[in-house]
Amino acid sequence: MSGGRFRLGRNKKAKMRPEVNLTEDCHMTELLHMKDNYIREFDATITKVGQNYVVLDRTAFYPESGGQSGDRGVLKSGRTEAVVTGTKKKGEVRHYLSGPPPFETGMEVHGELDWAFRHECMRYHTAQHVLSRYLQLNHGLETQGNMVKPTESRADYAPIDDFSDELVAETEAAVNEILAKNLDVRIEFMPRKEAIEYLKKRKYQTRYLEMVPESVKNFRVVLIGDYDASACAGTHVGNTGEIGALRINKTKNVGAEKQRLYFSLTAP
Repeated sequence: MSGGRFRLGRNKKAKMRPEVNLTEDCHMTELLHMKDNYIREFDATITKVGQNYVVLDRTAFYPESGGQSGDRGVLKSGRTEAVVTGTKKKGEVRHYLSGPPPFETGMEVHGELDWAFRHECMRYHTAQHVLSRYLQLNHGLETQGNMVKPTESRADYAPIDDFSDELVAETEAAVNEILAKNLDVRIEFMPRKEAIEYLKKRKYQTRYLEMVPESVKNFRVVLIGDYDASACAGTHVGNTGEIGALRINKTKNVGAEKQRLYFSLTAP
C-alpha cells in the first residue's frame, strides 16, 4: 500500500510534527492522535479563545466524533492551569474548559490528557471494531451506530429482530477468543481511491465509505492483525492484549430489524 504506515506505539510526549496532513475538516488544527494514539502530553499555541473554550494549532485531545467520547485533561501555561472537561469538533476543535479561559490568543500551552480516561476509550473502541467485524462476517450484520465510552459502550446492528441468548453467548465467546490472540493494531494512510478499493476487497461496510465527504482525500485505516480493516479516525490500543475480556450486558430493540448491544470490558 502507498501512503503512511504506523504501528501504534507508546510515545508519551509529542516532539515532532507528523509529515502527513492530519488537519482535514478541522480548520488547520493538527490532530496528533491521528498518527500516534499514545501521546499523553504536547505543546501547542492558542489560536482562538471562546467564551468557554480554546482552539489550538495542534492537539492530542481527541474531539468527540464517530461515536467516541472526547478527551479531557488540563492545559497549562506557566502557573496558569485550566481543566479541559471535553473536546468537540464544530468546524474547529474546541477544548471546553471548566471556567472562563485564563489564556489569550498566541499563548503557548502544555496539554496533558486524562490518560486513564483516554486509554479506556481506546480499549472500548478497538473491542467494538472486533465485535462489529465478527457479527458482519458471521451473521451478515452491519453496524448502524455506536457510542464508545468507559465502563459501558454500545453498538447498533441490523438487520436482526432479536439477539437470542445463544447468539449473545456465541458472540461473546468468539470475540474474546480473537482478543486473546494479542493481535497488533496499526494505522495506515491511503489515498481515497486506493483505500476504498482496498476496504471493499476486505468486505468493509460500503455504507460508511459513502458517508466520507469528498473533501477527505486520504483515508486513515485501522488494521487489527489480519482480522479487521476499518476506515476510522478514532483512538485505539496497540495490541488486543490491552483490552481484556468483553461482556455483553444486555440487548435492546431500537427499531425495525435493529438491535442494540451494550457491552463492558474486564481488566486485561
